Amino acid sequence: MEMIYWERRLPERGDRDAGVNDAHPMRIVTEQVAFDRSGWNAERSGKVREMFDSMATEWASRNGSDRTEALIEALERLAPKGDTCLEVGCGTGSVLGHLGEKFPRTLGVDLALEMLHNSQCRGMAMVQSDSSRLPIGNNSVDVIVVVNSFLFAEEFKRVLAPKGTIIWVSTNGDRTPIYLAPEKVHQALGEEFYAVSAKCGNGVWSGFSRERFWPDAG
Repeated sequence: MEMIYWERRLPERGDRDAGVNDAHPMRIVTEQVAFDRSGWNAERSGKVREMFDSMATEWASRNGSDRTEALIEALERLAPKGDTCLEVGCGTGSVLGHLGEKFPRTLGVDLALEMLHNSQCRGMAMVQSDSSRLPIGNNSVDVIVVVNSFLFAEEFKRVLAPKGTIIWVSTNGDRTPIYLAPEKVHQALGEEFYAVSAKCGNGVWSGFSRERFWPDAG
């Protein structure tokens, strides 16, 4: 299905990190993982886990509006239906509270245990898990949210309900270190998915579903 682009809603803040580009190591890993199952193995998983474990204490302070504005707009404009939401790569849970307000059954998963230990989102269900092998049944999740994390396309499609939605957010747009362009996310998921994308401030959000349900832009 063709990807639809909606207009920009919030102005850019002018504080984009110009030091991140396609040669950034995490950018290379992100694309490899999305298109090649062998791109994610035990060694790479271990290195990524160690890196984020070491960053967990500092990561917990990253709770500004720039971490949530694109996701909040995506939830508002897509209005995905369902009770069950999974955030993949939830980190310290900076957006889990917003998701929990909309979806009664919300679960966050993250590879790095120290990220979960440093969570400031108490009362939300959070589980350590490698997202390439989610501890979740087939076709059981209404909404999958991914903010600045990796795309495991086949695994996400396995757990996504037939009429479910994937919301993909890059909070600093194409300057996000772990970044995959909306067009490439669509390519990895497959042409059976409808796709819509929009800019929001410095961020970009996209929605993917096997069933078109969002209203026309206007």
